Amino acid sequence: MKVLIIDTVGSAGLDLAMRAQDHGHAVRYYNLPKEWDTGEGLVDRVREWEPLMDWADLVIPTGNNLYEAALAPYFGKGYPIFGANAKGAELELDRELGQRILEDHGVQVVPYHTVKDIDEALGIVCETRKAYAIKPWGGTTDKALTCVAKDADEAIFMLKRWQTDGLDGQLMLQEKISGVEMGIAGWFGPGGWSAALEESFEHKKFLVGDLGCNTGEMGTVIRHVKRSRLFTEVLEPVTDYLHAINYVGDCSINCIINDDGAWPLEFTCRLGWPDFAIRQAVIESDPVEWMADLLRGTDSLEVSTDIAVGVLLVHGNFPAEGEDRYWSGYPISGIEQRIAHQLHYQQMKFGTIPTLINGEVKDVPADVTAGNYIMVVSGTGRTVRSAQKDAYGVIRQLAIPSNLGYRTDIGDRLADDLKELQAGGYARGMEF
Repeated sequence: MKVLIIDTVGSAGLDLAMRAQDHGHAVRYYNLPKEWDTGEGLVDRVREWEPLMDWADLVIPTGNNLYEAALAPYFGKGYPIFGANAKGAELELDRELGQRILEDHGVQVVPYHTVKDIDEALGIVCETRKAYAIKPWGGTTDKALTCVAKDADEAIFMLKRWQTDGLDGQLMLQEKISGVEMGIAGWFGPGGWSAALEESFEHKKFLVGDLGCNTGEMGTVIRHVKRSRLFTEVLEPVTDYLHAINYVGDCSINCIINDDGAWPLEFTCRLGWPDFAIRQAVIESDPVEWMADLLRGTDSLEVSTDIAVGVLLVHGNFPAEGEDRYWSGYPISGIEQRIAHQLHYQQMKFGTIPTLINGEVKDVPADVTAGNYIMVVSGTGRTVRSAQKDAYGVIRQLAIPSNLGYRTDIGDRLADDLKELQAGGYARGMEF
């Protein structure tokens, strides 16, 4: 099969491109100009994607907020695109719409306000004196405009600080609620939902113990199930809407769960990262054939029921952006064929490294970094603990002549969280 990957999410599609290529598919990989080093020597990279739309049997955009105008005509003409169309992307990018669709389909949502700017947000906080989770309007916009305030004073401080720093724009204020965070995702196509539903537990903060800045995600624990209370409560109700907008691809919602049930926070309507890389560890089907089948209305996805833990490896100036080339070319030692399936390359390429051979320094071919967001390492097992052990066992054998960084506690919080969730009927059968 001829596969075109249009990668607009931090070179996150490289792992899929390599796996599809290893399965004998003809792959063309496009990523953003600022990340053109990624994939060099590993996959067939292209500088333009539109000339290949008629060539491809399957088109996979990794994101939903770039090239949407250029892709719109292809969706309209029925091209084989496995990814969010404009209506699907709106569920994530217009947070208010996403909440309204959930409400319209009988799903309880956290009380919220949408505002046009920081001044309006300040007015609401000063009037209500409530703590809020303050988020940018779009799901993939500036993470700097994100704050989960502990009280009204902290919310006011952050809003005023953003204003001083010149940051402004539309915001959503969700009332702060306590509980355990858990995600639910499903693959959707003309035939409806795939039987393989994903329950997930993200770790967004940079440092151990959920300290530091919000990086998007430093690691995740996932499992696939056929039945999920969370799916029944928050995703299944929007089935008819997804059919009505001809949605195809991954649809997920992260939620807060407490004694009052599940409270959906926001949609993600695209391939989630590093979630999608971690899912490769438990997908037993050909990595792309099942996508083409789902587009045709057939569910051929086969998955393991093992739990998977994924840990992001970074170096250099992460989580800063814009200096990828400076952190390019660093070798990673310890890579062996027996663990290759657990290494999900992100900003990587094929290059050379200086090596001492018989008293002479020579350039030797090797896989090297192409930025500061190196790879995701996965581990699997019947329990969270065994999957952790598998992932961290691989990580400990890797080394880099730089400041390798990763969280050492991905999954630890589930020791307590699973007890709370299962007392309410969620994450049934999952063992720590």
